[in-house]
Amino acid sequence: MLSTARKKVVTLAATALIGAFATATVATPAIAAPLTAPLRAEAPGTGELKAKLALAINTGASRAARAAELEAGEAGLPLLDQVGGAMAAAPPSFRWTILGPVSVNGDTLSAKLQTAVDGFDPFQFNLTWRQLDGTWKLTRESECTVASVAFLPCSL
Repeated sequence: MLSTARKKVVTLAATALIGAFATATVATPAIAAPLTAPLRAEAPGTGELKAKLALAINTGASRAARAAELEAGEAGLPLLDQVGGAMAAAPPSFRWTILGPVSVNGDTLSAKLQTAVDGFDPFQFNLTWRQLDGTWKLTRESECTVASVAFLPCSL
């Protein structure tokens, strides 16, 4: 026979064990999103957009990584290779950034590219990114805008 103290310990242990299982059995199972739901990425801020554009223009970076930033993919790289070359030849005081506000309308995001050279007023250009497969990619039109800043023709 078990002593009263041991019965209490066994009862408490059994209650805790049953309680743990009861909690697990009444938990609501997670419901996965349907496989057909489109992937949606949160809108990036200006710093992330600048990093994405900098990667796309960086001729020393992986071509696959650069192409992944462009709506045109691999087909957009020759133009941005030229932009990268033009930027390398730009005056040392040339600088650029992405300005907000970042606005989203459906699968399109917009922000401003600002370029500046010491001694001149800055210029601003509208750029857009389109969300494709859960990633924000620089649109063909904006790739042409970036090329125009470098005085390059666009044929995308």
